[in-house]
Amino acid sequence: MLLLLGMVAWIAGAIFALRGARWAYAIFVLLGFVWIPASAGFHLHWPDCELRFGFDLAVYSLTNYKHVVLFGVFFLMTRVQLGRRPHALLLAFTATLAMGALIELEEGMTAGHCRSRDLIPDATGAAIGAVVAEVWDRRSARPS
Repeated sequence: MLLLLGMVAWIAGAIFALRGARWAYAIFVLLGFVWIPASAGFHLHWPDCELRFGFDLAVYSLTNYKHVVLFGVFFLMTRVQLGRRPHALLLAFTATLAMGALIELEEGMTAGHCRSRDLIPDATGAAIGAVVAEVWDRRSARPS
């Protein structure tokens, strides 16, 4: 029941953040940082990260659809929060990768797996989000 409530709250927060609510975006980011350490009871240790990379591992990591979707949504929320600033797509992409790297470190600090290859689905989600944002911007800028 608590998991269902958390999912509903996450979806509602994402919807508000995608509509430009800064408070929802701030809560979303805060929960993103606290969720993993809280689930481990805040028992943290120095992360032992796997930095090994290769084509086979990169292709395998793309099967992590959850990260592709979550970081695609995070990219879109960040892009909406940045508004019409110059280089908003680049800033949103950078913020998404930074969030992915921090999440990986948190996973390593809580006895999870800290793997650099897990940034590939995060970057893929951000790239898909960038395409969606560009298509949306061009469609909304087109005269009726």
